Amino acid sequence: MSQPDKPQQQEPSNDQDPTQQKAATMIKSAITLDELLEILNEVDCDYELHERPEDLFCYIECDLYDAVFLIFPIGPGPFYQEMKLEAIRCPELDPETMCTEFNKIHSFATATPIDLNESDDDDATTDIVIAIKKLVSFDGGVTDGFIKKTIELWGGMLLSTEGFFEGPVVEVEDE
Repeated sequence: MSQPDKPQQQEPSNDQDPTQQKAATMIKSAITLDELLEILNEVDCDYELHERPEDLFCYIECDLYDAVFLIFPIGPGPFYQEMKLEAIRCPELDPETMCTEFNKIHSFATATPIDLNESDDDDATTDIVIAIKKLVSFDGGVTDGFIKKTIELWGGMLLSTEGFFEGPVVEVEDE
């Protein structure tokens, strides 16, 4: 008499190692600098890390898709609970009007004019730039995938607004 065939267990068909799958979906409420740099490597972002070890202050100068910006990890290092993404643009037109228009169009980030000579007593000189900022909180928990997609979205948003603050292209006719 033959024994009934036993059902065989099938191995998962994913090409990825199960430990990598678990790490990719791990929810965290803080991130280390090494983890953040690993995410930047995954999105093919060129970066330069600037650190002050004496007070654990650091920032990362990034270039993603030719969009240049800074990342400031926030919180008591080495475990950061937030990060601020920031880019600076030089406006050719009225900065306050341009910031208002930008903020109407983009709910992902906020643009504000900043006077670089604000502390000068000489009111005649003003160097106004526009700071585009996004605060990303890890409160409640996020995955590496969320952080990765946020950085990619940030880079894409910066690229899409590249000429926004310079104003429209004006063609000059030769006479």
